[in-house]
Amino acid sequence: MNTVNFPKAGRLLAALVLCLASSGALADIVLGHSGDLSGTSAALTTDYVRGMNAYFDDINRKGGIRGEKIKLVSLDDGFNPDKTAENTKALIETHNALALVGFRGTANMLKIVPIVQAAGIAQIGNTSGAKSLRDPYVPNLFHVRASTTDEIEAAVNHAWTIGIKKIAVLYQDDAFGKEGLEALNASMQKRGAAPVAVAPVPRGTVDVAKAVDVIAAAQPQAVVLIGQAKPNAAFIKGLRLKGVNPQFFVLSVSSGLYAELKEPAAGVIAIQVVPYPFTELGNAVVREYQTMISATSDKKFSYNSMEGFLNAKLVARALQKISGPVTRAKIISTLESFTSEDLGGFALTYSKQSNLGSRFVNLTMIRADGSFAR
Repeated sequence: MNTVNFPKAGRLLAALVLCLASSGALADIVLGHSGDLSGTSAALTTDYVRGMNAYFDDINRKGGIRGEKIKLVSLDDGFNPDKTAENTKALIETHNALALVGFRGTANMLKIVPIVQAAGIAQIGNTSGAKSLRDPYVPNLFHVRASTTDEIEAAVNHAWTIGIKKIAVLYQDDAFGKEGLEALNASMQKRGAAPVAVAPVPRGTVDVAKAVDVIAAAQPQAVVLIGQAKPNAAFIKGLRLKGVNPQFFVLSVSSGLYAELKEPAAGVIAIQVVPYPFTELGNAVVREYQTMISATSDKKFSYNSMEGFLNAKLVARALQKISGPVTRAKIISTLESFTSEDLGGFALTYSKQSNLGSRFVNLTMIRADGSFAR
């Protein structure tokens, strides 16, 4: 048997590498997630994380990223921005996350921007479509979904196209809802109109009684609901009890409406920001999603898990392109280099001046069985 004699320093280095590998110190690429796992949007958050884990687990089964496994640390913030900030600090300082992924809520995101930027870490993919997180450009944030402005414009444009011009709006009384209201006002103003009624709902509640009264009195043809699934469901029930049955539009953050409303959700138009996940339709990333989700314990296809899946694939794509040890700075610079980065029929673009990512928007209608018609 031939032997190779290493210089003493080389032998020590080789031993150190072997020791670190065997101890697991080189085994994980830690990613941090904070989201509502116990509050009004817990079901949606859990589903989104399910999509992320489906992709990361598949990557890990295949050997990880150059032998390093991806570890997702997920912390519950109950949709509370202060808790999100606390979790973010813990993920950065205690768990040593290399990137933050899949956060939920506009107010929550606005709360962590200074923390993220001070730490020089990327926040990749979140469920906020807020203008304030996109324009003017906010460094270190990388969006996967289209903006709320894009979603609302699609809703108003569709309503106008089919002759619906008497539109009311229900909005969540926080940064997310107020920006959505501003976008809706702008969309209608350019058409020479204004909402016939505007009603807020306190954040994190289903206190919709006053909003129902205000909007019922206006007898609108359509209502755009800028909020989460639970309050939206309560509002739709309340308005229908008043004998008012307009066309309802909900944003993508409320695409889980059926779970709260069941059959009465039929006919609600839900705006989507990721490809249709239920049939393949020639889309490579949808085929990939369906294959990986079908291999998990919960095989159900959904828009939320599709979005989480796309986010995970984006993160993995960036990690795969990095040479040498993965660092926070390398993740940011790699993402900033993406121009029409194709994940398989869903492309994303970033730069040092833009974190927009995608403007993909599609309208669907909820059926009585909870499925979506296109």
